[in-house]
Amino acid sequence: MRIRQHVNPLRSDYLQIPLTSLDLPRDRPIEVELGSAEAFFLMERAAEDPERSYIGVEIRRELVAQSNDECERKSLGQVRSVFANISVDLPRLFPPRSVNRFFINFPDPWFKHRQRKRRVVGEDLVDQLFDLLEPDGEVHVATDIFDIALDAMTALEWEAPRRFANLHEPWSFLRKSHFAARSFRERLCEREGVRIWRLAYRRL
Repeated sequence: MRIRQHVNPLRSDYLQIPLTSLDLPRDRPIEVELGSAEAFFLMERAAEDPERSYIGVEIRRELVAQSNDECERKSLGQVRSVFANISVDLPRLFPPRSVNRFFINFPDPWFKHRQRKRRVVGEDLVDQLFDLLEPDGEVHVATDIFDIALDAMTALEWEAPRRFANLHEPWSFLRKSHFAARSFRERLCEREGVRIWRLAYRRL
């Protein structure tokens, strides 16, 4: 089966995806990866810290089915992927102040100027993350595209200065990830020596 590499989240049929309740345990912190693809990162996070719930939000239905099958095969009941659109569905998936961490790993760059509105990290998303995060909850971003890293830093640090604090220093990148888990793209970049720009913020 051929799986699309890029999907336009503003296409009309992706703006009205039927969702089902996640019904997550209330006694476990929740970590969410936005654009989770095959959910390799979340599976490794579950091995690293099994006492949490892990949710991957992915707009490619085929990858959601594939990752959920793999989690079932590996008996990773605390990891689940959902078919949803980050642009519109996050408040429908998660109650306010319910998420402990959000991860945004290597979002699509959408290089062409007319496609910039499709980029994930911006003021609208940051507003949603602030509402959905617990007090002191975290946002972690990783990308190999410097322009994307600057967009994320601007949205989190300039446009929301009283909402988020940089976990390293103001206007700075992390030297290394806080976690052992790696996404497929992250491992590929590290293997090929490609620079990864990492950001981490705490909700104030």
